[in-house]
Amino acid sequence: MLDSIERLPGAPPVGYWTPKTYRMCYKRVGYGPFQLTFTEAGIQRNRMITNAQGTMDVVSTDGRTYATLRALLHFDEYHSRGYFRGLTFPVDEVTKLQCQIEPDGMHVIGSVYGMRNTQPWFRAYWHAVFVHVPG
Repeated sequence: MLDSIERLPGAPPVGYWTPKTYRMCYKRVGYGPFQLTFTEAGIQRNRMITNAQGTMDVVSTDGRTYATLRALLHFDEYHSRGYFRGLTFPVDEVTKLQCQIEPDGMHVIGSVYGMRNTQPWFRAYWHAVFVHVPG
């Protein structure tokens, strides 16, 4: 869930938020630092979204208590009404994930910069706790 979202000046109205998905796989040898082995960014299935593609990269980490990640997500969104109904427009989101690793999971604060048709569209903020799923 979002904590907040704001339309940027001069941008079109912002519609409903579609939840995003993030997956990280990592390994730890003994008491050494965590090492990411796989990352993935995506979007929850939605009939208004098509052609979703995402990546996620590590910006910085100490391998033990914190990590900063950057997710890039591109998708096409259908216009919901009016003359353009049924046509799509491109959306690009850049999300900075500030992660603090705690015993109960990874506490994450996300800040999103969204663009529509390559033009500034919105800023959004959220927080979540990512939980570890073995295997």
